Amino acid sequence: MSIPQQYEPRATQPGEPVGPLRAVGNYVRKGFQFSGRASRSEYWWIALWSLLVGGVLKYAQTQNEDWMETTNALGSLVGVLLSLVLLVVGLLVVIFSISLSVRRLHDCNLSGWLYLLILVPVLGSIALLIIAALPPDPRGVRFDNPNPRRVQENAAG
Repeated sequence: MSIPQQYEPRATQPGEPVGPLRAVGNYVRKGFQFSGRASRSEYWWIALWSLLVGGVLKYAQTQNEDWMETTNALGSLVGVLLSLVLLVVGLLVVIFSISLSVRRLHDCNLSGWLYLLILVPVLGSIALLIIAALPPDPRGVRFDNPNPRRVQENAAG
C-alpha cells in the first residue's frame, strides 16, 4: 500500500537552482530578508562572486598603494568620499551575506542562530561551509513567510 504524496505549493518548496546573475539579483533584493530560504546554487554563486571581486580589488590595491596620497584639497575630498562609499558598501555586503547565510541554514531546516558559529575561530567557519553544502530539506518550509492571503482565508473559513 503506497501513501499518496501531498502536493506542496511552489512557494513552500526548497529554493530552486539559480544562475550567477539571478543569484546576485536575489542577494541584493533579499539583502535585509532573514526569513525564507536560499538554495545551494544561490549561496555558492555569491561565494564565487565574492571571491572573484575580492581578488580583483586586492590586486588593484597592491598595484597602486599610494592612490590615497595626494597634496591637493580636491584629491583629499575625493579620497574621503570614496572611503565613505566603500564603508557603506562594505557594511551592506556584511548584512547581505549574513542574511544569505541565515536563509541557507533555513533551507537545510536549521535555525539561523547557528550562524553564530562564525564566532568560533576556524572551526565555526568550516562548520558553516559544510552546512551550506548540505542538500535542501523540505521541512525548512517552517522558515518561509506565511502567505497572508492564505492565512486570512483559513481564519475566515
